[in-house]
Amino acid sequence: MATPVVEELLAKVGMTAAAAKVKKMRTSRAKMAVAYERYRFIKPEKIHKFQVKLAENNKYLAFIPLEKYEKIPPEGVLKELEQAIGVGCFDRFEVAEIKRVPDPLLLGIVDGCPDRFFIGQWDDDVKISDILKDNEG
Repeated sequence: MATPVVEELLAKVGMTAAAAKVKKMRTSRAKMAVAYERYRFIKPEKIHKFQVKLAENNKYLAFIPLEKYEKIPPEGVLKELEQAIGVGCFDRFEVAEIKRVPDPLLLGIVDGCPDRFFIGQWDDDVKISDILKDNEG
């Protein structure tokens, strides 16, 4: 991993694309460190395993970008989202919703990271414990 000094030198000698790439990587790693420290995370394999389980009942977990989600979350979830925004480690958020099941999960995303980070859940129709055991993530 290149240091801030290397990043600055790259920019100084005109290698702006390389400098931007180094800066983006450094920023992403810092965000991931905070996210892993503060939030439970869900590996892609866990989501796949949960999707397979849901498929047995003709259901699936859909991931909806927060800005496109039209339903109103409970006040507690809005407060958890506000706190997560304040931490500043997530690039975006999404709602993980099982179609035809009313209560979804709120997840944080760090660009470049394959894992999703659990922020909150509406109620208990879909729970983080449906995907992760208590000692996981």
